[in-house]
Amino acid sequence: MFGFGKKKDRKPRQETQEEESVVLSPEMKEQVLQTISLKKLKLDQAAIEEQAKLHEEIGIEYLKLGDDDSAMGSFEKSIQIEKSVGEGYKNLLRLYNKKRAEAAKANDDKSLQIYLNKMDQMMQVSKDVTRGVR
Repeated sequence: MFGFGKKKDRKPRQETQEEESVVLSPEMKEQVLQTISLKKLKLDQAAIEEQAKLHEEIGIEYLKLGDDDSAMGSFEKSIQIEKSVGEGYKNLLRLYNKKRAEAAKANDDKSLQIYLNKMDQMMQVSKDVTRGVR
């Protein structure tokens, strides 16, 4: 009647749009690079809260280029300036998890431990934000 105990037909997991590699045309790459440059110029004149947001936006632009390391750096700067659990936090946690999985697959224990520690730090940020600690 309710279907308890019945096995559901499991469909293979489909990759989300974020996980798919998007190939940018040279014009689109140039536009993304210009956007990054403009946002970096704004950093010097921006207030602290605005700097955190700009670093987050720069990180998102780096993700569009497929530059995970630069994106991580920007997201980390954003969270150092202002702890928040927004898009930057989510993307950074996803990137750490990706790097952790790559390290595990390569049997690189040192890198694996680094990314596990970074993920623990992100959990602490989440707790701090929830508690209102700045």
